[in-house]
Amino acid sequence: MNIKSFLTLTAVGCLLAACQSKSYQISGTAESLADGDTLYLTADLIDGVPSDTIFVENGQFSLKGETDSTRLVMIYSARRNEVNCPFFLEPGTITITLSDKPGEARVSGTGCNEQWQQLQDSVMVIGKEINRIAEHIYGNTVSEAEQQQGVAHIDQLNKRFANVVFKAAERNIDNEFGYFLLTYYPEELIDNPSRMKLIEQLPAEMRQRPAIKEIEETIKRANKTAAGSMLPDFSQQAPDGSILNIKDLIAQNRLTIIDFWASWCGPCRHDMPEMVALYNEYKDKGLGIVGVSLDNDATAWQKAIGDLKMTWPQMSDLKGWDNAAAKLFNITSIPHTIVVDQKGKILHRGLRGDDLRQAVAEKLN
Repeated sequence: MNIKSFLTLTAVGCLLAACQSKSYQISGTAESLADGDTLYLTADLIDGVPSDTIFVENGQFSLKGETDSTRLVMIYSARRNEVNCPFFLEPGTITITLSDKPGEARVSGTGCNEQWQQLQDSVMVIGKEINRIAEHIYGNTVSEAEQQQGVAHIDQLNKRFANVVFKAAERNIDNEFGYFLLTYYPEELIDNPSRMKLIEQLPAEMRQRPAIKEIEETIKRANKTAAGSMLPDFSQQAPDGSILNIKDLIAQNRLTIIDFWASWCGPCRHDMPEMVALYNEYKDKGLGIVGVSLDNDATAWQKAIGDLKMTWPQMSDLKGWDNAAAKLFNITSIPHTIVVDQKGKILHRGLRGDDLRQAVAEKLN
C-alpha cells in the first residue's frame, strides 16, 4: 500500500532532533470504525509496514510509548485505507480524530502537530482545487484553449501552495517543525534562494546539523548552473546514433531552449504542441530547441519524437533519471527548460507555457 499523498503532505523517513522527554501518549477517536477493528502505526510512508498495532474499542483507541526523536508517521486502518492520519510522533499527549472522508482527519496536542494541522488546513483547499482542475483537463475531452487555461491556473495554485509552505517554515524556523519543512520539501516548493534565506535564520545548533550542511553543498552545486552562469558542456547520442554536442548546437541559434522531457512524461507530452508552435513561430528569428530525453527505451523515445512532431535535435544517454545531463543540472522533475543565449549564458530555468513564450518574445521580437 503506497500511502504517500499530495494532499496530506507526508514525508519519507523524516527524523528530527532528539528530545529531552521521551514519553508519548496517543488518544484518538474513530467513529467510522467498528469494535475490534485494527489500526496500524507506521513510519514507513511508502509501503506502510506497521511498527505498532492498535485496536478500536467503543470508537476510541490509544497507545503509549517512548521515542528518542520526533518523526512523521501515519496511523491507518487495516480494513479501510481511506481512514488514516499522518502526524508527528513526539513526546507529549497527541490527540487524533480519524475520519472516513479523505483529508478530514485531525491531530492536535503537541507543538509539531499543532503546526502541522494548521498547515494542512491552509493547503487542503488549494490541493483539492488542483486535483479538481487536473481531473477535468486530463480526464475529459476539452479544447486546447481550456487545457492551457487549466494548466495556467494549476501553476498559479502551485505558487500559492509553495508560498504557504515557505511562510510556515519561516514562522517556525526556530523549532523542529520549521526545520522539517526546510529539509523535506523539494525545490519545486522551496526554491534554493528561499531555502538559503531560511537556513540563515536557523538557530546555530540546527545550522550545524549534517542535513543542513548537505543542503548547503547541494545549493552551491546548483548555483553553478543557475541563471547568469555559463552552460557546462555535454554530449549525448542522437536517435540515429551520432553524437551531438550541446555547445555546437546552441552556437547555431540566437536563443536556445534545452528541453528536458521523456516519452513517458504526461505533462511533457501535454506541453509539446505549445512548444512546437513556439518553435515554428520563432525558428526563422533565431530560436533553436534541443531535447534531452530521460527515456530508457530507445524505441519509445524515437516514436514519441515522431508522434509529437518534434523536428529539432534530440539527445539522450537512455539512462532515465540517471541521465548525465539531468544530473549535471540537478533536475528532479520534468518537463524542465533551460534557456541560453548563443554564447551559452543561462538566461532562465524552469519556464513553461506563457512564461517561456514571453521570455522568447523578449529576446527575438
